[in-house]
Amino acid sequence: MNTLRTSTAVAVLLAALAGCSTSPLPADDAGGPAPLKSYARADRVAMPELAGERVDGEGRFSLKGLRGKVVVVNAWASWCGPCRAEAPGLSRVHEELRGKGLRVVGVNADVSVGKARAFEKDAELVYPSLHDPQGRQLLRLPKGVVNTAGYPFTIIVDPEGRIAAARIGAIGETELKRLVAPLLPS
Repeated sequence: MNTLRTSTAVAVLLAALAGCSTSPLPADDAGGPAPLKSYARADRVAMPELAGERVDGEGRFSLKGLRGKVVVVNAWASWCGPCRAEAPGLSRVHEELRGKGLRVVGVNADVSVGKARAFEKDAELVYPSLHDPQGRQLLRLPKGVVNTAGYPFTIIVDPEGRIAAARIGAIGETELKRLVAPLLPS
């Protein structure tokens, strides 16, 4: 009985130290917790320039060239299960909303460009991805927007090039469409 009380006390202490609260987090499409940050127009900060070689070997890519568009920047790695799960939905949203001014861009963290290319082929990605094996591009992100050590994460950039929202973890199609809809022209 003493062990049970000690275990319970440790669990309560760990929960308190972890910042748990009694209010539930919002749920994502699958019903799990959704660590989402949305920024009011006045609180948005500039998205840094991301540029480099594309995973598919088709030259260089620069985020700066997409100014005026709503841009979904998704960080992924081929070894990441949630990245694999969300990739088809990202492609579908890219295709569905491309005519309205939305673009999806990936930032890949794989050391091996071959593994990244195999992922792109298997997932049938229809959007470009930067190859960023050292994480240099992602380190340019403003502090506190996301934890760049975990994958996947998604940043939504408004047409003025400012961060409108950030989602840590996999993002579902429904949630993504809900987040980008107010930023797209009517």
